[in-house]
Amino acid sequence: MRIGIVTVHDSNNYGSFLQAYALQVVLQGMGHEVYFAKTRDKKFVKRIFVPALFQRELFKHPFTLFRARKNGRIKRKAFLHDQKIFKEIESVELKEMDLVILGSDEIWNVKVRSFQKRIFYGENLPDVIAYGVSTGRAELVDFQTYPNIIQDIKRIKTILVRDLRTKDIVEKIVDSIPDIVCDPTFLVDSTVLKKQTKVSLLIQKKYVLIYSYGISENLQKKIKKFAEENELKIVSSCFYYDWADFNIMCGPMEFCSLMEAAEYIITTTFHGTIFSILNKKQFICFPASIKTDDLLTRLGLQHRMLDDTVNENIMQCRLKNDKIDYDKVEEKIAAMRKRSLELLEKCIESMVKENGKAV
Repeated sequence: MRIGIVTVHDSNNYGSFLQAYALQVVLQGMGHEVYFAKTRDKKFVKRIFVPALFQRELFKHPFTLFRARKNGRIKRKAFLHDQKIFKEIESVELKEMDLVILGSDEIWNVKVRSFQKRIFYGENLPDVIAYGVSTGRAELVDFQTYPNIIQDIKRIKTILVRDLRTKDIVEKIVDSIPDIVCDPTFLVDSTVLKKQTKVSLLIQKKYVLIYSYGISENLQKKIKKFAEENELKIVSSCFYYDWADFNIMCGPMEFCSLMEAAEYIITTTFHGTIFSILNKKQFICFPASIKTDDLLTRLGLQHRMLDDTVNENIMQCRLKNDKIDYDKVEEKIAAMRKRSLELLEKCIESMVKENGKAV
């Protein structure tokens, strides 16, 4: 069966790419052809990676701007290389697909302008399901501003959500209770998200990996002290920090290698948390989202969540001494994976029977 996916596979962060890649692997394993719809033009995508040259910024922070543009170009080149693994189609071609899957990721966060496009809600598409969608920080009142989007959501055959917040919102919109499924990166064996490639030759020592959109000055000091006391280098991937020893602007697949080789991981992101768990790393998370909190709670890892006021000794203890029992975590992941795969397969099979199409 030909399946079109609507997600943010072309974004400038590793999680967006890897969730799309994982879902592709799962669907191809079921015997389907997988295509990704272009939802944004090339100029918009390029600006995500390489910031524009504004005179005011150029005058105030010339070095910072030029560095950001240089790093953006390096990162974009790496992402474009890895994105060759996706077969892209124009959005109008979705109507030619046997099935369209919306998701996963935060594509239903209507607070974000780009996610106010109705393509993310299956506008005018007959055979649509949603898998692992998230509303992010959006609330029900935000959706009420977009009645057309609400109507689109109501027409979707099956909606499988990624977190409790999204479940509550969708339940109020469609008047039925959607099932919660795991992020696609949990659906595949962890080896799928690992690439046999050498990590940057610049890194010759053990390191703590930082994956975050932003780190407070208070937390920076604690990270530097932790690294110094444990003879570790500080490596940041995807985001530049002048206090890190190395800033690696690599593609998503090499990022998997950076995760795998790290001694410890400190992150503030949802997928940074997931990849820490998939690689069975000692990690701590300073959650910037409700969905991260929800995930860690479901896996019994609430104690990995800290805030930047945390005592340095507690931070040291969480990373070095408080070992995660990954056998127990794996049991919970296996149960989530099994149920999520069953729900996904059931959705696809029901669409096949309903339309009399061949798998």
